[in-house]
Amino acid sequence: MELRGNKLIVANTGSDSISIINIDTYSLLDTIYLSESMKIKDKETSNGPYVGPHHICFKEDNIIYSANSYNNSVYKINITFKKTEDMVFVGSFPSHLVRHNGLIYVTNSDSNSISVIEESAFNVIENIPAGERPHDIKVDKINNRLFISNNNGYSIDIIDLSQNTERKIKLKYNPVHVAIDDDIMFVLSPPSNGMVDSKLIIYSLKEEKEIKVIDVQGVIVDMVITEDKKTAYVTNVEDGYLYEVDLFEYKIRSAYNIGGMPNNIIKKNDELFISDALNNRVVIFNYPKSKIICSLNVGIEPNGLIII
Repeated sequence: MELRGNKLIVANTGSDSISIINIDTYSLLDTIYLSESMKIKDKETSNGPYVGPHHICFKEDNIIYSANSYNNSVYKINITFKKTEDMVFVGSFPSHLVRHNGLIYVTNSDSNSISVIEESAFNVIENIPAGERPHDIKVDKINNRLFISNNNGYSIDIIDLSQNTERKIKLKYNPVHVAIDDDIMFVLSPPSNGMVDSKLIIYSLKEEKEIKVIDVQGVIVDMVITEDKKTAYVTNVEDGYLYEVDLFEYKIRSAYNIGGMPNNIIKKNDELFISDALNNRVVIFNYPKSKIICSLNVGIEPNGLIII
């Protein structure tokens, strides 16, 4: 299989599978099923019965890594040969992962830690304590920093990998996902602790203060920002809508009915790719035209998305 930046890879948590979609032809190319019962080298899975791939990231040479929430592992998967080449156990309930400088950083939501995997040997070399229920993790490659959302800790942890220091930004609301754009941090907070609305928090890392908090009804989950930095698109699993947020005037500009439970979102050119965890599909939305192009059936409970 030749990869030329036109493949959408989908992690299906409920069916222990990976879907591969051609985004030029809007067609499902292949499905890779992950096995819980497996022995690789001297490692053997034993925590079964499910794998639960939640989030994925791309290495190169057709290799992806999956964070598997149900069997507490990370798989190294060759999507050309549809084969799991290696695996490593991490902490409890791994959620998200990022690659950076030869290492893979994994959030372990139930053990409040970050596992650090050395890519070459594919072994855990360190576990870093985190806040309560770390979920999302993003890397700021320019400043060599990690951002971790503590889903039950009302905070974002920032780890400076150059200085080997860590600091915590306290929030009024529990964060689920975080996005970094230059000196601006966007934090998505679903309703919790009696909140009526979700919150999209816009925070200045330079001034170290909130710039704006935008209320959104329902349960917001994920977001992308357009290249001109004027607009964010936010998914809402409760009402099935995609929200278009004006980042200059800090207000919701439009809402589009996607249906189901719009979950994760990723962007390429004029198209948004949105996983729908209720209807087990990926919706392709052209945002300049404000219309759904098509939807494609994938595995059960699609979550993480990457384009390679």
